[in-house]
Amino acid sequence: MVEEHVDPDELRNKLEEYSNFIDKTLHPELQKAVASREEVETEMAEYQELRDKIRVLQSSRNKEPPQRQPLESLVDLGHKTAYCRAIVEDPQTIFVHVGMGFHAEFTLDEAIAFIDKRLQFLERHVLSDRL
Repeated sequence: MVEEHVDPDELRNKLEEYSNFIDKTLHPELQKAVASREEVETEMAEYQELRDKIRVLQSSRNKEPPQRQPLESLVDLGHKTAYCRAIVEDPQTIFVHVGMGFHAEFTLDEAIAFIDKRLQFLERHVLSDRL
C-alpha cells in the first residue's frame, strides 16, 4: 500500500474554501428555501382556516329554520397595517384572494371548491418543488 503525503497547508486551504462555500452560498440558499416554504405553508393555513369558517357559515344557514347570523370580520385595509371591523348581514358571496394581488367573488360553494383546488396546487406543485 502506498501512502500519500497531504500538505497541511493545502488541506487547510481546501477546508477554508469549502467552509466559505457553505457559509456564502449554501447557507443563504437554504435560508431562502426555508422562508419560501414557510410562506407557502402560511398561505395554506390561511386557506384552510377560511374553508373551515365558510363551512361553519354554511352549516348555520342549512339549519331548520335557517339561522341568518351576520358575519363579523376584521378587514385588512392595506398591507396588514390597518384593519376595520365589518358586519355582513347575510353573506351569500365572498371575495377570495386568488393570487397575484387579485380577489374574485365566489358563492360559498364556489369558494370552497376554489380553496380545495388551490390547496392541492400549492401542495403538489409548489411545496413538492421546494423539497
